[in-house]
Amino acid sequence: MATLIGRSGAGDDLIRKLHDMGVSRSCTTIKQVMERRDAIDRIIALERERQERLLEREMKMLRSGMKKYKLLDPLLFFSKNKKSEEYLKRIDHLQANRDAIIENSLLYLYREKDILDRLTREYRSELKGYYGELLVLDTLERLSDDYYVLSDVRLTREFGHKFDGKMLKSARVDHVVVGRKGVYCIETKNWNLKWKNEDRPTPGEQARRASYLLYRYLKYTCNIPGVRVMSIVLYTNTTVKGKEDFVRFLRHEDFPAYLEARQEILSDEDVKKIVECLKDRDIRFDDTLPEKDDEREEAAADLKLVENASGGEMT
Repeated sequence: MATLIGRSGAGDDLIRKLHDMGVSRSCTTIKQVMERRDAIDRIIALERERQERLLEREMKMLRSGMKKYKLLDPLLFFSKNKKSEEYLKRIDHLQANRDAIIENSLLYLYREKDILDRLTREYRSELKGYYGELLVLDTLERLSDDYYVLSDVRLTREFGHKFDGKMLKSARVDHVVVGRKGVYCIETKNWNLKWKNEDRPTPGEQARRASYLLYRYLKYTCNIPGVRVMSIVLYTNTTVKGKEDFVRFLRHEDFPAYLEARQEILSDEDVKKIVECLKDRDIRFDDTLPEKDDEREEAAADLKLVENASGGEMT
């Protein structure tokens, strides 16, 4: 079994969003959220019973206090306000507004129920992304124990520069697989139609950008020269096969066989050093090159190395 570090980024994002909207913070996984959605009606019923018991207990205490002050009030002739009357008014208020008081105490659960009822409709794409990452993570976990799988790795550079004609400063990687057979930057997609979103990079572009940023970090900040970072897109439920230069598109269950066929290119020491550099998973770095005449040529060579590591045009 591979060593897992981190968990699904799509799931964590959705959990944070649901917490902000009012879903119980006791739910820290999507599984717990779905279980709470199925149980929310029972939770509301139990909380209503609890609030009724609390109300009964308060009224019992008020009646006891009222009996006590009925005896004391005649003796406290100098007091303008009769305590027994105050207790009686409070009891009358609770009896008259009993249902409204209980329902008002349940408002937060009604709001949560509404959010949970809308979960599979309004957050369908987020849930699909999460379930896709779980499928991929399950596949990656079955790799041999000399592999490391780091999930939800975030890379941010101090200074961005253009890559493929677009500014590149940060990237978020679904999974990074590290072993003696190299470093694999994996983008997970759980989709069943062709990519049509013109406002966002394609899955292949996302993988290439993240791979290049990861390569720069490992080379210039971690001082691991010559490391190769392969761009991989793993899809889970589609018959539409991606095709982009320098990116390998695979079904998630085919990745172990693809990995098995590759040659070993890293030593155990290199693997441990790379994992150590990535284990925090939220990485900020400055890979600014020293000023020199061939800086542009070196950057171009870096890009070529990353592209060549993926084996050229792949489908």
